[in-house]
Amino acid sequence: MRIVYTLILVLACSTAFAQGGRRGPQMDREKIQAARIAFLTNRLELDSEKAQVFWPIFNEYEKAKGELAKKYNAEKRTLYADGTREVSEENAEKMLDIYMDQKQVQLDLEKKYLVRFKEVLTPKQVWMVIRFDSDFRRSIMQRISKGEDFGRQPGKSGRERTGGN
Repeated sequence: MRIVYTLILVLACSTAFAQGGRRGPQMDREKIQAARIAFLTNRLELDSEKAQVFWPIFNEYEKAKGELAKKYNAEKRTLYADGTREVSEENAEKMLDIYMDQKQVQLDLEKKYLVRFKEVLTPKQVWMVIRFDSDFRRSIMQRISKGEDFGRQPGKSGRERTGGN
């Protein structure tokens, strides 16, 4: 476990140094992505064998979620083609249709990947994957409020959150 975690941190740090001190939004995204990986790896307590199987599935899941978000955001943007944020009754109806379609497709995607995660992880670990995004956002907000840097090791929270979505 510690070896996997250490390798991830070394890889993230070496990437940052190789970029010659580049700053800005791209660097922040990379730091946040490295923190996400470290946070989830730590949370799930993956051994190297499970990590090798889990991460490709999780990355595929994240990519699919991202593609869905892009698709539906593009559909919504077309309804605001005039540059205003005003919504006509007709466009509001279309937005509701897009919203419901997006929610159904997201649910179908989650169902598909929960089955795949269960092939690799325990039910408790799968629940942690489900809770991951909200727990990670909470962790980031706490770190920001404390003035911490994303390059630092996020550490494991003292209290494991298993509440609802």
